[in-house]
Amino acid sequence: MAVALFSAADRPDLVAEAEAMGGEIWPAWLDTAALRAYWPSLYQGQLANYQTIAVDEAVGKVVGLANSVPFPRGDSLPDTGWDWVLEQGVLAARSGGSVNALSALSVAIRPEQRGTGLAQRLLEAMKPPARAAGLGSMVAPVRPTLKAAYPLQDFATYCAWRRADGTPFDPWLRTHEAMGAKVIGPAMASQTITGTLEQWQRWTGMRFPASGRYAIPEALAPLDIDLAADRGVCLEPNLWMEHPL
Repeated sequence: MAVALFSAADRPDLVAEAEAMGGEIWPAWLDTAALRAYWPSLYQGQLANYQTIAVDEAVGKVVGLANSVPFPRGDSLPDTGWDWVLEQGVLAARSGGSVNALSALSVAIRPEQRGTGLAQRLLEAMKPPARAAGLGSMVAPVRPTLKAAYPLQDFATYCAWRRADGTPFDPWLRTHEAMGAKVIGPAMASQTITGTLEQWQRWTGMRFPASGRYAIPEALAPLDIDLAADRGVCLEPNLWMEHPL
């Protein structure tokens, strides 16, 4: 199966299909204020060069999408990882501000493409435009794929788990490490997801009879429900990692 990669700048006609595919893959509740405010800007102007779309040429179908953004990197990376870096990158692009690093944001691939090496290809595809722009480093707020299956485990402890061969227990962390990425540290409030009780019930298919903490499907952290405020908040952690550029 031949899979070709295109930038969104070169193939803007594929963006709607790629975004629809991503919407099918990610949990419905994984929707932050930063995403709503800034995500569409990734496909505008120069930022479109940093978004990569994978197409199965045999059938002309989008099978993968990788998103990244240049941003102004300082001496440290904050606890508000994903939301922060998306906001900072888009604001810098809008204002013409200086940037010196690239952050991966997302890699989404169709289930039938998993295990084919496409995820690695999409991560590698982020690097040439970054190098061409003179950026000095590449980081990623990584979302460990199996953490949701271990809701009682501390996030940092889970991320440090290793298999008998010494490689990371989590397959997505393992992919990044195999590509040379090094751990910087956790971002414990990387994505802040806020919704009403009705929204959370619709998103999860669950009911919340009392205020308190709940484990919800596919989440890396508990959902905090406040019935009196008609509000639920989930603070999703990520793991900052740095890739060789």
